[in-house]
Amino acid sequence: MKVSVKLYATLRKFAPPKTDIGESFEVEFKGTTISDLIEQLGFTQELARIVFVNDNQTSDLLSPLRDGDKVVMFPPVGGG
Repeated sequence: MKVSVKLYATLRKFAPPKTDIGESFEVEFKGTTISDLIEQLGFTQELARIVFVNDNQTSDLLSPLRDGDKVVMFPPVGGG
């Protein structure tokens, strides 16, 4: 199945080369859950602190994904 992914802030380093800020990229997804997608992209679940699937925020990384889903991920936010 194919899903569309956007990675922000420090997660952008896991996007394909030359992916612009805010630009989505397509992933030929071999798993079934958000957690599987994170693993396939090459980072840990702890780095995907804020996750949206089709514009709906979720904290359940075991949620299944479907062909054509749009996934947006942000790392933990810091500041002061």
